Amino acid sequence: MMMMIEKARTWLVGAMPCCLASVLWFSSCQPAAAMDSRLPNGTNFVIWEQPLQFSKTYHVDGNSARSDDNGPGTSEQPFRTISKAAQVLQPGERVVIASGTYRECVRPTRGGTSPTQMISYEAAPGATVVVKGSETLNDGWQLSTASLMRGGGGSRPYSLWQHDLTGTNFPDAYNPFGMVTAQGNRAWLDTKAVDMGPYFRPRGMIFVDGKPLEPVELSRDLGDPPPPSRATPPSNNGTPSRTRPGPIMQEIGGSPEGKFWVEPRGTTLHMRVPTNIPARPLIEITTREQAFVPLQRGLGYIRIKGITFQHGASGFPPPQRGLVSTKGGHHWIIEGNTIEWANAVGLDIGTGDGNGAPSMQPVGFHIVRGNTIRYCGIEGIGGMGTRDTLIEDNLIEWVGWEDAERAWESAGAKFHNARNMLFRRNVVRHIRHANAVWFDSGNVNCRITGNVLADVLTVSAAIHIEATQQQNQIDDNIIWDVRNAEPGTPGQRGCAGSGIFVHATDNLIIAQNLIGRCENAGVYPALREDRIIGTRGGTTRENEFYNNIFFGCGKAAIAFMNEHNTSDGNLYASLPGGYLRILTPEPQQWLDLPSVREFYGWEKSGTLATVEAGFDPDRLELTMTSEEPVSKVSVFNQIDNDMSGKGTGETRIPGPFADPGNQPVRKIDPRQISRP
Repeated sequence: MMMMIEKARTWLVGAMPCCLASVLWFSSCQPAAAMDSRLPNGTNFVIWEQPLQFSKTYHVDGNSARSDDNGPGTSEQPFRTISKAAQVLQPGERVVIASGTYRECVRPTRGGTSPTQMISYEAAPGATVVVKGSETLNDGWQLSTASLMRGGGGSRPYSLWQHDLTGTNFPDAYNPFGMVTAQGNRAWLDTKAVDMGPYFRPRGMIFVDGKPLEPVELSRDLGDPPPPSRATPPSNNGTPSRTRPGPIMQEIGGSPEGKFWVEPRGTTLHMRVPTNIPARPLIEITTREQAFVPLQRGLGYIRIKGITFQHGASGFPPPQRGLVSTKGGHHWIIEGNTIEWANAVGLDIGTGDGNGAPSMQPVGFHIVRGNTIRYCGIEGIGGMGTRDTLIEDNLIEWVGWEDAERAWESAGAKFHNARNMLFRRNVVRHIRHANAVWFDSGNVNCRITGNVLADVLTVSAAIHIEATQQQNQIDDNIIWDVRNAEPGTPGQRGCAGSGIFVHATDNLIIAQNLIGRCENAGVYPALREDRIIGTRGGTTRENEFYNNIFFGCGKAAIAFMNEHNTSDGNLYASLPGGYLRILTPEPQQWLDLPSVREFYGWEKSGTLATVEAGFDPDRLELTMTSEEPVSKVSVFNQIDNDMSGKGTGETRIPGPFADPGNQPVRKIDPRQISRP
């Protein structure tokens, strides 16, 4: 994606002379201080992690001629499967896994007992360990008998094949090609505004030489697409149906011509592949719902490190069942892994997996650190009822490709009833048909800080805070390039393409962020009197907006639900008229900085500036310059560490950095900040 640079020419209020006349940018990431771990209530997030020593180490090497699951599991005579190690590991022990592809679902029998007596599953140093929920299906393909009804004549750049599946293709007795993606209660599904196809496609996926094939809903869709002039059929309510702009897999590395269709009984596959693929490609089909999940709920003190998990065939949440699952557990460390190509959820860390009765142990206290989570159809990370959890230094990208956002569970990371969660220093980018981060219902004392959230296509927003009444905080983030996934429609309660959606939420602090290039509003609110949490509905009041930079938002910088909110110290650039809006009571008020200062006493320290800005989500490069100096503002709610981990003092300029530097272009990767 090319960097986009825009220029704003407005005027500056209350600027103090300083060295910013030519460059409005910020100091490079310095190891002066670790990223602030203070939660919104002023307490510090407590990390329970301790240095680990193990009393015994088992070994797994599926490629070794000496491997045997009936052996001792030593380096000389390793186990053949990780599952065998999962049966024998005791607290304070670990398994070290050699390079290889392991087609199995690992089912730990037990967990550890304390921070120093954990059970660890880890890749050997330098090893590439891949655990797959798929099996190979190279043999048994025949020419397809599917009826295309169009695009079937003449020469074509693809060939069609079919395969009749049997029980032997599914070693775990789970056939995702015979199960639809929708599951659980779908009473809230907005059927009037949605293409229902994704919800009733099979859960299974097919990969050819590592590339996913495009799932289609009808046999005729295996052929060429209809001519562009063909009219779009109406939906049930008479309005034109929404159609995809193109194959959903293309943008994320799918095969250019690859498609597949499953006959209704779920036992016959039809595959379209390019004619120029190698004679013997590697064909893989998903045959398991998950790749790592304990046998029982509530296990604790488990570590997973350095492993790649691929090819999960779960249905859409709820319930949340990840390719990797803690199954309602506690005190897990999940670090340095790659989790990719889940039909629905990559990682679940809460109570919402739907597997059995809840455990007696509180859920959460997890550390999810330094992982790459990508190519998940619905959610990258999901967690219901997760408390005291640290999610840091992860890359979450290309989530939401299933295009099932209207079931209201799609996000790069989504949490319900989170308590004392610290979500920091993550890069969440290239999100399609999903929020980047969504905190839904009853969240308490959670902080979203120091993250990059960029290139988000959604009917909602990059950050969505819903039905939450107690204090939470969003600070020191870069939120950039958020677009409406359904152009011409308002999306979820009018917020489509906004930076932050304050949805029936009170007492939220939004401070020191850079929010730019949002198609809709930088911050958009919604009032839900019927969204009852505890004994009352959401009022969307007592929210505070301090010291942010709003740049290039298409409709507004901040839309306030009502007058019972406050703002000050924000910097505004390249915005339309009426960029500060009060939506209720009617008629709406479309104001600007001078008028909100005059009418409501807000923004006494707010400024307008002439700014040029751009952000490249792939390179993680931010460009920002200004022709005028910018005032410093007072620190709000003790936010005295900036995005780079640097202490700010009692005053700082608006946005996520402490002070200006002398370079207009900076590499911004929060995962690389030095820590003690």
